[in-house]
Amino acid sequence: MRAQTREFEQALASDEFIFHYQPKVSFLTGRVDGAEALIRWRRADGSIVSAADFMPAATAGGFATAITRHMFPKLVEDLRRIRAAHGNTRLAFNISAEDLEETDVVGMVRNAISDDGLDAGSLEIEVTEGTAVSADPAIVRSLTGLLAAGVRLAMDDYGIGFSSLETLNRLPFSALKMDQSFVLRMLRSPKSATLVKTSVAMAQLLGIRTVIEGIETEEVYQALLHYGCDEGQGYWISRPLPLEAYVGFLNEERRWPSSPIGMLRMAQLTHNWQLKLLVDLLYGFLKRSGAGAPNGVPEALHIGFRDCALGHWYYGGGCALAGDPDFDSLEQPHRALHELCGEILSTMQAGRDCVRIRALLLELSERSCEMGVSLQRLETKLLLAELN
Repeated sequence: MRAQTREFEQALASDEFIFHYQPKVSFLTGRVDGAEALIRWRRADGSIVSAADFMPAATAGGFATAITRHMFPKLVEDLRRIRAAHGNTRLAFNISAEDLEETDVVGMVRNAISDDGLDAGSLEIEVTEGTAVSADPAIVRSLTGLLAAGVRLAMDDYGIGFSSLETLNRLPFSALKMDQSFVLRMLRSPKSATLVKTSVAMAQLLGIRTVIEGIETEEVYQALLHYGCDEGQGYWISRPLPLEAYVGFLNEERRWPSSPIGMLRMAQLTHNWQLKLLVDLLYGFLKRSGAGAPNGVPEALHIGFRDCALGHWYYGGGCALAGDPDFDSLEQPHRALHELCGEILSTMQAGRDCVRIRALLLELSERSCEMGVSLQRLETKLLLAELN
């Protein structure tokens, strides 16, 4: 242990720890849109040691937080260099439970944002599920402080613990990283594939990005294209790269396979779920024979046609499909559907007009079916186009 202690002390004094950056690719655009910063130990003999091979010992010896303190200013400097060379980008950085227990570590992050002008949106802190579920007051305060500073939180290794759902409900995570053990088994295990698909769908319904790690083959990447995942990373895309190599990688402007189908499916899913919530609300109202307006309207139901999941897709990434008759034909019925929802909610709030509510419910169903036909036809056309 004393020998290891001296090694870590020497490594810090000699500035032997560096970052390698593993690119993340958007399934929608096929382009790199960020990276995960991974610590490496570049020893005096030139050998590179992965964090998995030294961080357990560093943590046991009490050096993990010292390494984080040492490395965070490097991350900020690297981020500035990357943005200067390649414009906007986002870097994800792992923080441990030990780091979160130290107020000065969290203070460094907040100071970089408030005092040094670091764009909070360009930094994402990854915490493991085990760290996130901790009831330690110091960790809770640190996570809350990071969120207050505008830093995004990503739950790493999702799916290997027992409290993932409770944690997602308790903390406003911006991203969910599926543990790669599910991805590696996905092609040979229908159960694993189902777990990946349902986790992506759940995250979409919660408004959380999904990042899939462990993409080691083209076959896995292609399988994930239509799942609705936001980003992927893994050795098939690229191994983690030193800073200069990563900047060069970005400058190559490489493209990977992309597809709008996954995002279209997720937008449909979320939109349909919101409609089902409204139908359930209507059912409860009618079951009570209109006896009293509901106490408030669920937030997910009280949004405009541009703000719902389908609207975000239609006026965002879906714009690439403009000109397709089935795509263009979606706007009017989608607007009309939201106007109808607004009328339904207003009628419910006003009181007891059950006859009108029943008529509006039937109209809602008809308009939803009409829009569903156009969405399904568009999805099928996109699938056939990808076969050519």
